[in-house]
Amino acid sequence: MIDGTGIKVMASAATREAYRLDSTARNIANVNTAGFKAEWVRFLEGGVERKAAQGPTATIDYSQGALQKTGNVLDLAIEGDGFFTVQGKDGIAYTRDGRATLNEEGELVSLSGEYFLGRGGKITISGDDIQVCANGSVLVDGNEVDTLKVTSFQNPSALVQLNARLYLNVDDAAGMREEEKPQVRSGYMELSNVQIVREMVEMINIQRTFESYQKAIQTIDEQNEASTSRIGRL
Repeated sequence: MIDGTGIKVMASAATREAYRLDSTARNIANVNTAGFKAEWVRFLEGGVERKAAQGPTATIDYSQGALQKTGNVLDLAIEGDGFFTVQGKDGIAYTRDGRATLNEEGELVSLSGEYFLGRGGKITISGDDIQVCANGSVLVDGNEVDTLKVTSFQNPSALVQLNARLYLNVDDAAGMREEEKPQVRSGYMELSNVQIVREMVEMINIQRTFESYQKAIQTIDEQNEASTSRIGRL
């Protein structure tokens, strides 16, 4: 009879593949989400002797996605580092999705309703001719009303992902600093940085590996049943 160690090892490995599959599926699901950043799951080893895998850790790829021209002056994108600073029901958050609109009060908000913040707070627009300059300055009828607050982080890996678009900087663990010379593109939106072909290949490989672990577990289980049956006849 084979002891339970083999099954435990295979089950642990299969669980790891399941976590990777969830992450890959999430990337694929958000391939068309503006500003979305792909993530990968990795597992830390528990010790030199035991080599036991600890829980999964998500690593986010903060590299810039491609910029797509839209022609809408309120579609904003950041070229290079930095995040737009917004305020929603969960407090201050950060995003690369710069698609904006005006609410009933004339305030600049995201498509989900978060307020885009400027250096003076919420940005209120009253006028017809709106321009957003490369440095983030917001002009209305030729007059500057505020400058978009673009925030960078010394350690972006410490950001907490709130959803597919928003990140939180809990207790300033990421080392916040205001971007002094941001590069804002008006009339553009940043696409997801998910590489769909890579993700599809990864999903196929994970599924095959997961199935191989399942078959191995089934084989070990069948061998144990056969061994138990033989022992019972002795």
